Amino acid sequence: MVQHFPKYKPLIPIREVDGVVYVSGHGPEDINTYEPLYRGRVGAELSVDEGYQAAAECAKTLFRAVQERYGSLDCIRHMVRALALVNCAEGFQTPEKVADGFSDTCVEILQERGQHARTVMGTRNMPNHNIPVEVEMIFVLSDAYRNIGKGNKDGTV
Repeated sequence: MVQHFPKYKPLIPIREVDGVVYVSGHGPEDINTYEPLYRGRVGAELSVDEGYQAAAECAKTLFRAVQERYGSLDCIRHMVRALALVNCAEGFQTPEKVADGFSDTCVEILQERGQHARTVMGTRNMPNHNIPVEVEMIFVLSDAYRNIGKGNKDGTV
């Protein structure tokens, strides 16, 4: 089951185009309630280690969305790219250490298939009650999973 963003009906969480899958940004969310597991800015309310853990939760949240859509993480041939946005306190200059939580978790779960290019940006304005990190990702779909649900309202092409 694909979840849609309730406030913005034109947005979808996953879009498949010619075997490349784009997954919208997700924060560190509770698996059942979708409530944020962490809130606050890294370097103020949260330590770097807590930010790292929050980014690891982002990976788990994204993989849960992929698993709901395709039934298995075997659908990921290999990851391509991730964009991590880190909610930083004034003067905090190492957002990449926070984003490492996402990248390390990807490799832990997917091994070599989880390696990816990455961009990290620090910001001071995050959605969902001031979450500390949000990550979006792009991956190449394994051939056996291409065009599953083609024509559905879930964003597949």
